[in-house]
Amino acid sequence: MEVDIATRGALKLALLPPGILLVLMLAGWMLGRRLIGRLTLLVAIAGFYALSTPAGVDWLAQRVETVAAVAPSQVDTIDVDAIWVLLAGIRDDNPEHGGAPWPGAYSMPRLDYALRLHRQTGLPIALSGGNPEGDTPPVAEVAAQWLRQQAAVEPLLVESASRDTWENARESARQFNARGIERVLLVTHAFHMPRAMLSARSAAVAVTPAPCCFMHTPADPAKPSAISDYLPSPGKLGQSYLILHELAGQVWYGYRHGAG
Repeated sequence: MEVDIATRGALKLALLPPGILLVLMLAGWMLGRRLIGRLTLLVAIAGFYALSTPAGVDWLAQRVETVAAVAPSQVDTIDVDAIWVLLAGIRDDNPEHGGAPWPGAYSMPRLDYALRLHRQTGLPIALSGGNPEGDTPPVAEVAAQWLRQQAAVEPLLVESASRDTWENARESARQFNARGIERVLLVTHAFHMPRAMLSARSAAVAVTPAPCCFMHTPADPAKPSAISDYLPSPGKLGQSYLILHELAGQVWYGYRHGAG
């Protein structure tokens, strides 16, 4: 079953935080003093609290960031043909860059890590990412321009037709096959890697994962928890959204993969 981009966007707003929590709060308020209303309101408040704390985000991140990072000492021993970067958005109309578009907050760290891997191994970089809304340049084209101007690196290929991770894999697979590329080093955020790998497997792209930008930190028994870990923090609710979005995406992509 296909769901268009606009419908998917509306579902995300309704079913993921803070949208779902606001819906619960409204439901609790409408139910007034009934027990079910008080419980609904309590669940919403507890959800806002837990999803806004460093401890809550760390716990959630451990559930989704299940693919280990590649140690720098192991990079040179990996047998791949290229570095494949899945991109995620741009910043448009940047006055500090003369109004030109620039890689966004989630694209830039992936580009930076891919560039480091490129300089260590000499492997070419393949970029993947379009524009679901169609109102700005495809992110892969913006990233390609950034690589040329800022690092003097010419991308091996620029896949700019895809609208999501599933299509990233499908569209890139066609270009990999046309160039005889058999295996790639996959670069994306750690929280996004499981869904990216599921999409790659479905498109028959052989990958070695190279996740970056982990949200959680490994547990250290010698380091006690700090009070600040349990206090609401700016930005943590946004990170919770990203993680829950990935978990929902894994379920949806798993369904699509299993169904076809």
